[in-house]
Amino acid sequence: EWSPFSPLERRLRGIAEELAGARRVRDLAAVINRAKPDLARVLASRFAPLEAKALTVKLLNILLARRHFDNRDSRLLSQPIGLIVDPSNTCQLACPGCVHSDSAAPLLVWPNATLAESAFAGLLKQYGTAAVGVYLSDYGEPLLNLRTPALIRMAKRRLITAGLSTSLSVRRFDAEAYVESGLDFMILSIDGATQSVYQRFRRNGDLSRVLGNVERLVAAKRQLGSATPVLSWNFLAFEHNRHEIGKAERMARELGVDRFRVVRPFDIGWDDPSIRAANVRPRVKRLTWKFADNWNPFPRELAADEIESAFDARFEAEEGTPPTSPGHTCHWLYKNLIMDAAGRIMPCCGAPGHDGGLVFARAGEVDPFNSPLYREARRHFTGAPAPDVHCSRCVW
Repeated sequence: EWSPFSPLERRLRGIAEELAGARRVRDLAAVINRAKPDLARVLASRFAPLEAKALTVKLLNILLARRHFDNRDSRLLSQPIGLIVDPSNTCQLACPGCVHSDSAAPLLVWPNATLAESAFAGLLKQYGTAAVGVYLSDYGEPLLNLRTPALIRMAKRRLITAGLSTSLSVRRFDAEAYVESGLDFMILSIDGATQSVYQRFRRNGDLSRVLGNVERLVAAKRQLGSATPVLSWNFLAFEHNRHEIGKAERMARELGVDRFRVVRPFDIGWDDPSIRAANVRPRVKRLTWKFADNWNPFPRELAADEIESAFDARFEAEEGTPPTSPGHTCHWLYKNLIMDAAGRIMPCCGAPGHDGGLVFARAGEVDPFNSPLYREARRHFTGAPAPDVHCSRCVW
């Protein structure tokens, strides 16, 4: 049973306290190196040896990332906790406010591309053993890459929770492949209950095709006896569609969707002034209770060599005492890494403009998470001058 006094909880608290007391980078490395075997032994009382090692690597990475964040370090021993990856940069829709809208496309640099499995495999080899989650969508439609289920399976072999967001307005859709892939969570972006209302925002979208694909997903889950992926119907509430929220919720329940979520959207008046956010209360309603224990079992085949290698690797660090700066900083720079289908590495989900300033590295580099631009961006928040770093002029 889990409790604040469990051996695992006590051990994690002890490691966090040791990291907080470390004053040099090499002392952080020493704490992690000492903690590995003991933490793995604690976890091995509940999990198989390889699973215990995988979880040890992930838990220690979280603790180390938190220590770097608290100290505002610029160069990190930790790796990204979460990955955001676009399987496809393209999208068949042209929603206002998106990089694919007719108005925004000329302002942003978002090249059409389909993610190669080799590029995703390379990213996972660098960061997959330490990562906790991967979100397989950013600005593109992930279902347009027919190999997306294979990408999900690759992530699950490294014990990574996988989710994605889709319009589901696609002609070619293998529902069984997505259920069998081990996908944990799927957001269904459906902002209307009739075609005329739906297409005001989801331009080029086909609601009847979307609903047919939802039916196929629900049927595949039932046929395969799977509670996952958890299906969340997300409804962006605008003035033009707010009157259909109740009807959409009833449709979601009848189709067998797991939850219905009303979301207040960002202002997109700069793109289309006629599309205005509605003044409604965001809410989430659970429609089924089958996913109360939302936990995908460990896959039969884990990436054993990578997990063993990550567990056996010793942390090494240069001598030095990083300065502490308690001021504001950006969580994205310490927690997440984004890669689009063209292999561009970015620190957050902001779309890059023509200056290219948001592209911090490229896939295949030795350590993109510690690229010069990443380090300069982190230093910027400690007061160091960084006039040419995108984060110094971030609008968010």
